[in-house]
Amino acid sequence: MTARAAAALETHKALLDAGLEIAESHGLAGMSVNRVVAAAGVAKGTFYVHFPDRGAFLSALHERFHALATEAVGAAMAPHPPGRIRLQKGMEAYLDVCLQHNGVKALLLEARNDPSVEGEVAARTAMFAAKAEPDLRAMGWAEAEQAARLVVAMSAELSLVELTSGACDPTGRRVLGELLERLDSSGDHPDPA
Repeated sequence: MTARAAAALETHKALLDAGLEIAESHGLAGMSVNRVVAAAGVAKGTFYVHFPDRGAFLSALHERFHALATEAVGAAMAPHPPGRIRLQKGMEAYLDVCLQHNGVKALLLEARNDPSVEGEVAARTAMFAAKAEPDLRAMGWAEAEQAARLVVAMSAELSLVELTSGACDPTGRRVLGELLERLDSSGDHPDPA
């Protein structure tokens, strides 16, 4: 990699890092290009070298958050065979990532209705649902695709509750686990620990 390419990657990262900081403190309403470049310490024109517009920038922030969540969920699910335990571990990992990046999650919730990123948000949500399908199939659900979308929606709703309070909701997580157990018609109910 050339020095110029390395510098461009560093600038790209600095812009995204600045966006994450702004998301934490100002949300979507405060996510202006001027604020991002000021926080990153670069000229306004530099922003447009890396991102054609604000929508592309929001999409890149969502992509970065999604990559973190995908990695955490995959690592949590990997040691387990398809089924309720694997699904529950993945959902817990997702909730933990959302809490660790609370400001970004808040920004993404606001941005999901932004037409410039709406389709990408829906596609990434569908990917999480597809990851849950084998678990629901193992739990006895013939309509695993539809069930997976609903289970993902339940975990997203709990992430909103935790986002609002800024803390883990142990009762909500316990109830989510109990709901998964009740949804499991496989007859295989090992301890999730």
